[in-house]
Amino acid sequence: MQIKKEWLIEKKACNEGVEWFYNQKETDGIRIVKKLIVAKKLEWANWLIVRIMDYNQYVSYAIFAAEQVIDIYERRYPNDDRPRKAIESAKNCLQSPNKINMAAANAANAAANAAYAAANTAYAAMKNRILKYGLKLLVSIHAPVRGATPVSGARR
Repeated sequence: MQIKKEWLIEKKACNEGVEWFYNQKETDGIRIVKKLIVAKKLEWANWLIVRIMDYNQYVSYAIFAAEQVIDIYERRYPNDDRPRKAIESAKNCLQSPNKINMAAANAANAAANAAYAAANTAYAAMKNRILKYGLKLLVSIHAPVRGATPVSGARR
């Protein structure tokens, strides 16, 4: 996907991010994500990744990110299964994105938002790994190699 300044503004990118984009030459979304990671602008890379992904990539990315920190939440709140249920609902939605599964996933997601604060610290430690996976998903979908197997959970 080609990124343009107008698109960034339309998507409500922060002013500093738009300025960074304007001061560099790259327009290819995947290459920009790579540049942002190298520049240690991981939050910006994540912002861009989730806006250029399709539905299946986005849900796969969310599942992967949640699974990276779920154990931290479950150690702290062993009797709270809302985040685990949200992950399972998202997986069901990925396999069969019908209205029933989507409604269940939305309800589970709302309940699991309580896990966000507890997992935020863990995310900070894991974000580089998570971003690399998101980039791998994008590359596997946008630049398929003949005979290659797509990333597990990613759909074309």
